[in-house]
Amino acid sequence: MILGLRENLKGTVVISIIVLFFILPMVISGVGSSWLSSVAGTDAAVVDGETISNQAVNREVYMQKQRLLSQQGVDPSADYLKDENLRAPVLDRLTKKAAVIASIKSAGMAASDATVNTQIVAQKDFQTDGVFDPQLYRSLLSRIGSSPALYKSELVESVMLQQLDAGLDKSSFVTEAEKAALVEIIYEQRSFYTADIPVEGLAEGITVSDDAIATYYESNQAQFSQPEQLSIEYIELSVTALANTETVSDEEISTQYDLEVADFSSSAEYEIAHILVDKNAEDKDDRLAELQTKIAAGEEFAELAKVYSDDAGSKDSGGSLGVLLSGIFPEAFEKAVYLLEEGEVSAPVSTDSGVHLIKVVSKSVDEMPSFDERKNAIAAALKTAKAEEIFSSSLELLEELTFNSDSLDDAAAEVGAEVQVSSMFERSNGLGIASNAKIREVAFGDEVLVDGRNSEVLELAGNRAVVLRLKSHSPEHIKPLEAVTAQIQELIVENEVAAILTDKADAFIASVKAGSEANTLADDLGYGFAVHENTTRSAPVSDPTTRRAVFSAPMVQGVTTFEMNKNADGSMRVVGITSKKPGSIADLDALDITGLASQLTTENSRYEGGAFQANVIAGAEIEIH
Repeated sequence: MILGLRENLKGTVVISIIVLFFILPMVISGVGSSWLSSVAGTDAAVVDGETISNQAVNREVYMQKQRLLSQQGVDPSADYLKDENLRAPVLDRLTKKAAVIASIKSAGMAASDATVNTQIVAQKDFQTDGVFDPQLYRSLLSRIGSSPALYKSELVESVMLQQLDAGLDKSSFVTEAEKAALVEIIYEQRSFYTADIPVEGLAEGITVSDDAIATYYESNQAQFSQPEQLSIEYIELSVTALANTETVSDEEISTQYDLEVADFSSSAEYEIAHILVDKNAEDKDDRLAELQTKIAAGEEFAELAKVYSDDAGSKDSGGSLGVLLSGIFPEAFEKAVYLLEEGEVSAPVSTDSGVHLIKVVSKSVDEMPSFDERKNAIAAALKTAKAEEIFSSSLELLEELTFNSDSLDDAAAEVGAEVQVSSMFERSNGLGIASNAKIREVAFGDEVLVDGRNSEVLELAGNRAVVLRLKSHSPEHIKPLEAVTAQIQELIVENEVAAILTDKADAFIASVKAGSEANTLADDLGYGFAVHENTTRSAPVSDPTTRRAVFSAPMVQGVTTFEMNKNADGSMRVVGITSKKPGSIADLDALDITGLASQLTTENSRYEGGAFQANVIAGAEIEIH
């Protein structure tokens, strides 16, 4: 199937690279950031006999919504953020992924426990100070409605998809004709000259009448539209701000430290490595005996793992599995580790994945930090705890005092806060407090904008809360003529200068086409002139805008092609492209050719990967409920 796809795709790959057309890998759905319980009843879909649960779809919908809301300037009330509008594309993505997973499973792809476990302990999200933290791992998974088993299953699928990508990449190839075609374009050389028409003094001779300004204003009123804006006054409470005002005594800190000492229980952390022997290997017993003999003789465990281990995911790193995580490794494997001291190697341990020789690379036992080491952290925690109590009680009071009140002043005085005023902001963006999408949504809502009432108390991320009311409102309107007269005058002058420069450029090009020498003509007219011979796309000559114009312009060999562009200083540039020469492999050294072939091979595999996935999805049995 892959070969057939390649035959159909080869003709378009080179052009695809030149125009930066990349086929993106299929998005792999992960775990979300909040628990969403499943909808009872039927599954959402069935793909090649495998079900996709409503729970999985709901969780991915939630995740997608959070990703979109995290972007700058997103309106939380927008229709595209509604669950019913997100569900269809999310389900489409999940069914496509499921089809690809089913296909590669049927092809015999899999991921070993050791490989997956190694990836889990290496993930920085699950580490504290660079070391895997089992408690953090379980806490994060629990917080997102997942579990070690579910997360491990999802990671297995991710590893298999990576295997698919790697297989396509390693099986891709590049023909000599493809390399030659790419070199012709990438290393093409063009010769050109530039003539710069100065802008100085052109604006001084232009006068703009009041009638011209009025006419421009009437014809272009959309340019002078002022979007609806408003400002708010608000009270903001935050645990952080309250904590900064709190104090704690040395006695309180000492008491808390004593409680920590009483609750502290030390636990051992094991950094482990293993050598895996396939349980079906014919020489299993001989290999194990040989390994035990070599280990007993003092040979390096890591070097033996590189030679003898059947675990492709860890053998190159000397069998390293990182820190032991309870619940991730098989029970027999864990029990064997707990019986070992640092530097010891276990007897053979059998699991479903094979027979292991396990080494405890290092063993560390937690020790209770000293009082001086914990003092500042305890003080900060105590201040935060006091602030949280004040914050909770202040929220209740703030709700009572601002409900049906026509001012925020009394409430601010009661809770010890200040009434602040924002700058003007729009529905889609704002500064300061208005940079928060939720604040903008409420400010432009009927309760605040139309009815003129105080908002409810809004709880924001970071233990912050805000109540707000309208300060001032400016409806969408066209700015009056007197407010934009100077702006219009500048625009008219700018347009007329541009027209003069264009006329001069057209006249220059016409003269050259009629037989005038470009350099002589430019000198006579006082234009800056420069010639660039056999220039490549990346050559540091002229400026990027000019080079893009030179190499994007279609041209016929032997006929000068003209382009015009405006320079940064406002002058007009005429570009005359006089010749082109295709690149040649003969002009490149072997290293450049190898690098180019490698890049082309990678892009081939990406392109083919997208086609492979599309082909699999088209042939899958997908039933949407």
